[in-house]
Amino acid sequence: MKLSGSIAALFLCSSCAWAADYPAKPINFVVPFTPGSTTDITARAIANAIAPVLGQPIVIENKPGASGTIGMQHVARSAPDGYTLVVTSASGTAVPPALFKSMPYDLLKDMTPVSLLASTPLLLVARHDSPINTVPALIELSKAQPEKMTYGDSAGLFRLAMEQFKQQAGVQLTGVPYKGPSAASIDLIGGRLTVMPDSMGAAMVNIQSGRIKPLAILSGKRIASLKQTPTMLELGYKGFDFNGWIGLLAPAGTPDEIIQKLNLAVAGAVKEDSIKKQFSSVGIEPVSSSSKEYGDLLRRDIDRYQKIADAAGIARQ
Repeated sequence: MKLSGSIAALFLCSSCAWAADYPAKPINFVVPFTPGSTTDITARAIANAIAPVLGQPIVIENKPGASGTIGMQHVARSAPDGYTLVVTSASGTAVPPALFKSMPYDLLKDMTPVSLLASTPLLLVARHDSPINTVPALIELSKAQPEKMTYGDSAGLFRLAMEQFKQQAGVQLTGVPYKGPSAASIDLIGGRLTVMPDSMGAAMVNIQSGRIKPLAILSGKRIASLKQTPTMLELGYKGFDFNGWIGLLAPAGTPDEIIQKLNLAVAGAVKEDSIKKQFSSVGIEPVSSSSKEYGDLLRRDIDRYQKIADAAGIARQ
């Protein structure tokens, strides 16, 4: 028994020493969405900010598909050593349980939250020269020509938002599936879609260049830089509040010392003026949290989105 205790103590000391030396090599940030997405933009900015603090480069690896579950599964099955992490969003974490019958991993058991990184509102947008300038106009045209109305369906939180809109407005819009909002945005600008939901972070570039226009804010509060754009709540859509957050997670079993080191690095990064300026320019708000606070948010949102999916009659795939 004493021998076993000694072996355990030696293992614990070895683990502590290993964690204390972290990081000793480059770190991988897996992004389960396409390049150019808000999550991707956030991951690259945070990686650039914390790499000098940690003393190692951070490599971004995009693994899009299946509402973010492909990239999430990859990280969940990775070694819990702090070298393979995932930067993901509500669409890649809290939403999939509401859309799929079975998951290839258990988010709350197989992943450890590190910290929130950013928050970004969601928008409903149309092509700049579309005759649709308001949500009431979209509804009117949808009822007159339902067979011609389409939207870019990038799954995740975007799908839940559109399904709730269709249910509350009593309209039919055909969702055209895309791996990510970047591809959907190209088709919207090209005139192949009627509207699409998008995060403000990704949409602002095209809004500022005049290629698309906002119809409504899908999150609960107005946006200072889009003062004339109403929220769906203001338009009478009860409970319509879809806010995209982005966070950093590690495989379950990652030593607490590593989680804390990463958490402190993020907390410092989001306070930097360079990050604030970079995020603000594309409609992203830098935030941070404790590991527990992030975990509590995940639990609340998983429950909320499952209720929304059930109320909208979304069949789990």
